[in-house]
Amino acid sequence: MKGSYFCLVGVFYLGLSMGYGQVAKLSLEKAGFEQVHRMPADSGKLVIWEHRNFRNPHHSLLWADRKVGDSSVTGFIPLYMNRPMGVYDRQTLSFRPVTAGERAFFRKKNRLPTGYRWNFRVSPDFSARFGDRKTPFRSRTNLILDTRVYLLPGLSVQTGVLVPIQNNLGLWGTHWRLAPSHLHYFAIPLPHHFVGITAGTFFQDRYGVHFQYRYDDFDKRWRMGLETAYTGYYFIPGRKLYTDPLSDVILLLDVEYRLNKMDLTFRISGGQFIGRDRGVRGDLIRQFGGVDVGLFSAITVNGTSGGFQFAFPLFPGKIARGRRWELRTTEEFRWEYNYSHAAPIGRTFRIGMPKLSDQLRQYNSFFIGNQ
Repeated sequence: MKGSYFCLVGVFYLGLSMGYGQVAKLSLEKAGFEQVHRMPADSGKLVIWEHRNFRNPHHSLLWADRKVGDSSVTGFIPLYMNRPMGVYDRQTLSFRPVTAGERAFFRKKNRLPTGYRWNFRVSPDFSARFGDRKTPFRSRTNLILDTRVYLLPGLSVQTGVLVPIQNNLGLWGTHWRLAPSHLHYFAIPLPHHFVGITAGTFFQDRYGVHFQYRYDDFDKRWRMGLETAYTGYYFIPGRKLYTDPLSDVILLLDVEYRLNKMDLTFRISGGQFIGRDRGVRGDLIRQFGGVDVGLFSAITVNGTSGGFQFAFPLFPGKIARGRRWELRTTEEFRWEYNYSHAAPIGRTFRIGMPKLSDQLRQYNSFFIGNQ
């Protein structure tokens, strides 16, 4: 009883000496939040933060709402890739764009993105093929340990190591090698307009430059985007590195329509896919909290195909955390199965992080406010 009394007194005097805002900031940082700032607003205060453990921002918003007991805090500004994504109002449960003043305040606080931990991420890499007569099921399983370091506002570098576990799918062997590593720049030049530029190595043994643009008003049902890439192949057998010249161009336009009540998204994309494969692909994606499940079909010059895909965060999230470092599982494990393997039909490649279309889909205001 005495111990509890002295503990409460200690917390009280700590709050007086440090200020309640500083205590709340330390509480958020201990819970895994990064780049935490408090900002004065017209009707109270806003808290700025980023949390990389959660795929769906709604989960981090709920967590922040529980950790911040200050009633004068009227809203939150979640960050993604060190950029403010919008303002979430605690009272109305709505999500609005960041104003020019709020953006200027964050730029002043964020001249150098020093409020991040050294974040290590564990991710599985799995490929499979069905239907071979001699070996009906063939697969390849790797484990990736990588990290992302923020250099400047919106600018980051990602690198890591790929550890082979099992492979009877052929190619690549069982050599340790470089995981997808790249320089990435993310920007929001205007409200609802998002740009991502990535240069380096990607999955499917691709290297080169990848560009994404999306128009996405989180309150609207329609959104659209552009994806293009200029890539070549690279191969690392053991300690050697082989590369093909940059020659493959991807150029895709897409339109999405969302049925909010069902958390269902229809997507049509068309243009040139991997391997100069031109045609159209349709996706149907259903969101279940932090889990996406989808079906797709494609009609291209290489033929017709279809399959399924899913994406979800891996348990347990945080494995170990210190003040300046963290080891965690990936916030998004994504896998797609295409029933046709004779030639690439309606395919792109993963870049080592969620693409803008998949990430921004999580920020739909109806979806956030109606869990």
